[in-house]
Amino acid sequence: MPQRIIAIIVSIAAAIALLVVGKPLLVPFAIALIIWYVIDAIALQIRKIEIGGIQPFHHVSVFLSLVVVVLLFSGMVQMIGDTVEQVKAAAPSYQHNVSKILDRLASLTGVHVAPAIQHWADDLDLGGIISSIAAAIMGLAGNAGLVAIYVAFLLLEERYFGIKLRIMFPDADRRRRVNQMLDAIQVQIRQYVYIKTMVSALTGIISYVILLWVGVDYAPFWALLIFMLNYIPTIGSMIAVLLPTALALVQFDTFGPFVTLLVSLGTVQVLIGNVLEPRLMGSSLNLSPLVVILALSLWGQMWGVTGMFLSVPITVICMIVLANFPQTRGIAVAMSENGRLKDRSLLAR
Repeated sequence: MPQRIIAIIVSIAAAIALLVVGKPLLVPFAIALIIWYVIDAIALQIRKIEIGGIQPFHHVSVFLSLVVVVLLFSGMVQMIGDTVEQVKAAAPSYQHNVSKILDRLASLTGVHVAPAIQHWADDLDLGGIISSIAAAIMGLAGNAGLVAIYVAFLLLEERYFGIKLRIMFPDADRRRRVNQMLDAIQVQIRQYVYIKTMVSALTGIISYVILLWVGVDYAPFWALLIFMLNYIPTIGSMIAVLLPTALALVQFDTFGPFVTLLVSLGTVQVLIGNVLEPRLMGSSLNLSPLVVILALSLWGQMWGVTGMFLSVPITVICMIVLANFPQTRGIAVAMSENGRLKDRSLLAR
């Protein structure tokens, strides 16, 4: 027993080290896997469409879904780039409003702003901050070529996956169990992505209406950012509220829009994230909230923002795989929310 525990600890440590050291290659590959999955899901929906009683062929549906993904990605990059340039141009006026807000705060409270804070406000270089954000975006876009190569090879390899599976598992019963595990992973990840996308889209649309009502600059950009940040568990929704409200604080020279956005966007996040989403998601993931937080921290430390986006799908996959082996089923039970796992044919007996 001690030797087995030591072997498990050593294996986990080696896996974590590999994930950290291999980050430059593994992160683009993980992004490519998500894009490949999205392309495959869109292609599946396209194949259900009938035109004159004829359904699109597999290759046609994949090509059309690839076009859709490329157009969406290009539009997002274009919007982000344009918004960054506009914010850089408006940075001086925002910086002036910061000083006005500090002066107004001092007049309302009767407490003069500390010289250090006033000096910081005067020297605040919002243009430089936005330039740093732009540089980070360009660095992320720099991996686009490698991601595209990975996606292309995944699409080419897809047609041979069934053949390789039959060769790897010649025993029909064992191959059936592997297929059951892969199907379980696909069903749960697909359900999670679908519900999360619908909920995030609803949050983004409602937030967009609120941003327009308040008059915040670059409302489409903030709505898109809110949509994307909602894929990050827990902290994503908090960041999605704080970022546009912070802009309102420097855009306007009064506190009214800031308070309005903070209350309204926060209410939307609480109602959708804590009431609607749990009802739609149900117990499909069956992940312990503590495990979700730990996974978010772990993958965030190893892979940064990309790891935060992927933390829940990766954890779900790990729990399903662990549940299919008698030696590790106890770990899967500990990771679950209620301790009850669906009955599955185990891969090893």
